[in-house]
Amino acid sequence: MLKVGFAFNFNIQRCEIEVGDEMDIIKKGYEPLLKLFVKHAMKADCFISGFSSEQLQQLDPTVLRYLHDHLDTNFKLGTYTYTHPIPQLLNDREFAMQMAKGMELDQAVHKRRTTGFLPPEFAYTNEMGTILHQQGIKWFIALASQIQKGLEYAGIEQDPYFPCNVDIGGGRTLIAVPAAYQLPDTPARFFKLMMKGKLPVDTVVEGVRKFAKAHPEGLLLFKRDAETIFIDYVNSGFTQTAEVMDEFLTKLSALDMVEPVWIQEVIDTQKTLATITLPDYLGNTKLETFTEGAAQDLWDLTVHVRDKIMAAEQRQVDAAILDQAWNHLLLSHNSDGRIGYWFSEWNPGEHTVAPSRRKFIEDNLNQALHVLDGEC
Repeated sequence: MLKVGFAFNFNIQRCEIEVGDEMDIIKKGYEPLLKLFVKHAMKADCFISGFSSEQLQQLDPTVLRYLHDHLDTNFKLGTYTYTHPIPQLLNDREFAMQMAKGMELDQAVHKRRTTGFLPPEFAYTNEMGTILHQQGIKWFIALASQIQKGLEYAGIEQDPYFPCNVDIGGGRTLIAVPAAYQLPDTPARFFKLMMKGKLPVDTVVEGVRKFAKAHPEGLLLFKRDAETIFIDYVNSGFTQTAEVMDEFLTKLSALDMVEPVWIQEVIDTQKTLATITLPDYLGNTKLETFTEGAAQDLWDLTVHVRDKIMAAEQRQVDAAILDQAWNHLLLSHNSDGRIGYWFSEWNPGEHTVAPSRRKFIEDNLNQALHVLDGEC
């Protein structure tokens, strides 16, 4: 029986959406997606940024309550940092603070201690792994292609669509859970193409059938932004994403060779896990998207602010001032407000940044400088 799971990340700071218009994301994206999974009695793991949790609590507690009412029946919770940064652009201190703040808000808003992590852009380094372990994370999601590389390096012949232990040194391990970006006889990023109306649902369902034959008892984990239904409308003009998802879940749930699962269920039922080292991966998005061209001035300011905060720490500036400055820097980390040009072989130039979204980043960086200048 093929195990089928869904991993949805929630980042309410969507690049195309102006600050203040987040209710559109909630009502056109989050709410219909959650209701479709309840309608079809399917399971999904939800990875919500701490900032998104705060915004949901403030803007629409009914949607938050709906999610909570269906925890452990349709949904499980994982963590997704505080403000969805690009991890490779952070130093270890910043990444640790992003994780800690995100998990703190998981507990405060959802009353759950999260132990699973979805890295933004699937980025992973061994340094990140060490910090995840220190923060109490037990497992994280990685691309199946990366797990395959780890298995090959270790000389282990195993299907990559099963979780593996990742050795991070010092006798410590994390569990890597594979996500699929490819099905038999479908193009890469098949799920995204389907949700844009560019790939028929029946083609994807047939790919699932073939995947089940190729990877019996394996895990087929679909990953997508929780804003899917709304994002594709904004980016492509395609307005039938809710209908596409409804059709897909109808046909997927009718297959007799699949079993809906949460990630933790897969981990709990796997008797043995191969141990590998996972190669560093810089993520699905090129770093120059956030550091070059139209993004360079913002990145240069970010580096200046970070350096100034760390210098203030060396001078043992008052802790309250440092806390304020750090929090502004963490708020500025959100990748969606930082896009210069979308460098992508898959769909170059797909994303543009709403002016107020970029201004949110700039304002927090300047506020951090203001706080620090006030201590001098």
